[in-house]
Parts: sequence; structure tokens; C-alpha cells
Amino acid sequence: MKRIYLIILGCIATSMLQAQELSGQYTTEWQWDMNKNTNWVNQLRLDLSVPLGSDRNTIEAATLHLAKTGESVIGDWQGFSNIDADNMLAAIAVLGFMHQWNSGHLFIGVRNVNEDFFTSPITALFTNSSCGIVPTIASSYPIANYPFSGLTVYFDVHKGGWLFRNSLYNGVGYNGWKHGDNPFLVRPKKDGIFDMAQLEYSHERGNYFAGVAVHTRQFTIDDEGEMVAADEAERKTTCAWWVYGEQSLWRSADKDVSLMAQYSENTSHRNGCYRYAEIGGAYRDSLNECGVSGQYARYHQGKEYSLELTWKRQINKNIAIQPTFQYINNANGDFTVLSARLYYSF
Repeated sequence: MKRIYLIILGCIATSMLQAQELSGQYTTEWQWDMNKNTNWVNQLRLDLSVPLGSDRNTIEAATLHLAKTGESVIGDWQGFSNIDADNMLAAIAVLGFMHQWNSGHLFIGVRNVNEDFFTSPITALFTNSSCGIVPTIASSYPIANYPFSGLTVYFDVHKGGWLFRNSLYNGVGYNGWKHGDNPFLVRPKKDGIFDMAQLEYSHERGNYFAGVAVHTRQFTIDDEGEMVAADEAERKTTCAWWVYGEQSLWRSADKDVSLMAQYSENTSHRNGCYRYAEIGGAYRDSLNECGVSGQYARYHQGKEYSLELTWKRQINKNIAIQPTFQYINNANGDFTVLSARLYYSF
């Protein structure tokens, strides 16, 4: 098995040398609880696209590399930083075949939900993890969600301002390189099957989503607040649904002020999180993005409220900085976090 992984890595490296489109982003973030706890988190993502004869067929690949100096500085449940994950030398985020036609795409290979779902200009600004994927899904199922991936069949179809997406995944995501822990596993009997579908409508001044996620396993929460292992999950189908709206309220030249709101529920109150709501807004111009967001999440163990204030400044075409303040309240107490993030894109 190890030889197979070495061959895969060798193929990726060889393709990178011949690639026409190689890019990446390094993100580093300093975190402080405004008391005595600090943490330093780093993420490097490398993206590769290799055409196969024409631009309609490509091999898509992306790797994640993560390092941090310590554990989370507060006791929140949603995850106040969307890049804070365990140290990891390298993991496959994307690896597979992409076909494009006039009205859509088809992908077969390793992928994760963050590549395709819950993406919008405003949600991409905020650093709280729940802006990247609602906790009714992320905290209820151990799926192919950052920093995990899994074997996937994804397609989308668009017509006019409408876009429909659907992904079918192995029921559990992985990021290892071992026989029983790698993103190439397909184990529906043990892991179950997970499917996500989202219908979107976009126009010049707004974006609107509605979607549903279905899992064939019930991952309940134990007495210590941890999600049960896949082999202990019940053979019961549950689902989560969500709606999202983003609308521009004022626009002049390169300046824009937009409002966003989203809501989600899970059909089972035994899952990790079964209700989520968020409202926020953002100002954007050619160099600045400023936003405020308020969130509510109803977890199995209680309620969590959070507030995020953030400002992202583009220094030049490659470098951006982003200071962020968050206030979070849950059964563990009241928390404040100040973070400073730097992006370097190449």
C-alpha cells in the first residue's frame, strides 16, 4: 500500500513539473485569547491543473500542509479559525479527473465539501469555521470536510443564473496515508454514504442557495460530548438542510455594501448540532473588505453565540492581511479572541 502512495506522490510531482497551471497560498495566523494563551497556525495549499489534450479535460490536484505551535486558545465549539487543524505534513485535498462541458462539470476522484459548497464572496471573508460549512453538517457527521477528503463523484449544471450541484461521498473523510486511513477508501458498509445537493441562483447584486445533505449513518454524541466512531454509528438515515441569501444594498463604482443571512437545521436532535442561524454584512472596495457577523448554534450540549468583526486589506496582488476580533459565549463561559492573519498567494 505504501508503494501505491509513493507512486501517487511521484505522479503528482512529475505532473507539477509539466503543469501549465500551478498556484498556491500560504496562510499564517497568530491567535490570542486577550489574556495569556497564544497560538500560531500555518497552512500551505498547493493547487495544480493539468490539461489532458484540451481545456475541457484536466487532472485536478491540491495538497494541504499544516503546522501550529499549540492547541486552541479558547473552549468554543464551532471552531473560531477555519485553518486551525492538527499538524500535518501533507494531505490530499483534491486529486481526480475533471470534465467540463458548455453547461457544467463532472469530477471523479478525491475531493471535499469545501471545494464546492457554501462558497460566496461574504462567507469567504469571515474566519469562523461555520461560515465555510454550517455546523449542522460539520459537527454532526465525520465527512470529507477540511482537513479531510474522500472519494467523490461531483457534478454541476447551470442555465442562466441557476446552478445545481451534487456530490456523492464516502460517508467518512480521511487525510492519512495508511491502509485504514486514506482518502481513497470506499466503505459504505462501515462508513455509510453521504450526499449533498445545492440549488443556487445568482444575479448581478445577489446570491441565493438552498440545499440538503443526507447521511445513511447516525453519529450520536457520547457522555463526554464526542462523536461516536464510524463502526459504532447507527444504520439510520438523517439529513440537514440550509438556506442562504446574500444581497447588495448599495453599490458605487468599486464600492459595495451587502447583507447576508443563513439558516440550517438537522432532522435529528441527537446529532452534534441541530440548528444554526447567522446574519451579517460586509463592505468591499478594490483594496478592503470589512465585515460583521452574528451566529447562533444549538448543539447537543447547549447553545453557542458568537460575534465576528474582521477587516481584510490587500497590500498588493500577492499579499493580504486580516485582523479579526471574535466574542463567543457557550456553556464553557465567555471568550474573546484576537487574531491576525497574513495571506501570500502565488
